[in-house]
Amino acid sequence: MTELLIVIAPIALIDSMSVTPLGLVPLMSILGGPRPYSTALGLLVGLFVSYLGMGLAFLFGLSGVFQRLNVWLAHRWHHPEPVDFAFELLLGLVLVFFGLKIFDKRQARIRNRKGPDHASFTAAFGVGFMMNVVGFPGAVPFFAAADQIFRADPPLAGVVLAMTFYALVFIAPLSCIVVLRALMGPRGQILMERIKGFFDTWGRRTLFILLLALGLLMVVDAGLYLVRGVPLLPIGFP
Repeated sequence: MTELLIVIAPIALIDSMSVTPLGLVPLMSILGGPRPYSTALGLLVGLFVSYLGMGLAFLFGLSGVFQRLNVWLAHRWHHPEPVDFAFELLLGLVLVFFGLKIFDKRQARIRNRKGPDHASFTAAFGVGFMMNVVGFPGAVPFFAAADQIFRADPPLAGVVLAMTFYALVFIAPLSCIVVLRALMGPRGQILMERIKGFFDTWGRRTLFILLLALGLLMVVDAGLYLVRGVPLLPIGFP
């Protein structure tokens, strides 16, 4: 069992690189606000519980479901239908809408004024939980770790232990930031407040640009297909 844990530990660290950059933004904001540790704990627990639950579900029988889903997605990628582009058009419009809402300075002032007061363990838990749910189908390193677990063929308790260990290592980088914040004391509070201020100012602008650009690209891509039958980006298109 020890050999299995040694093998999957570096895989979990590699896997964590997919969520660490995304988790840094809410984590830095949390650590610079009120109730930093309880709220940060909510984010970490959300990441841990969601990954542990999905990982165990995969190991205990849902692997076939994911395989069939990948086959179906690959088929639709190379043989898209009009409904796929209609959905892309709708999603693109939604992204543009939310991008414009973020750019609305009045709404931004309201969010900045109310945001810290609404920070809670439950809200942070939900953010962490959904981050993993959205990203799990693309968690390629985890599938490599699952293959190692299948090869080792441990008993039921061993599978649970291995997956628990994997999920703990997965959240380790973000957990280290929380520990570092605690060790720095008052200096950590000042640093996190400065980082939070940076994200409040530039994070919103960056997110606006990304949402607007991606949304417009999807709208144009889907619109061209619906008008002329060929999308703007014929990636995988027959």
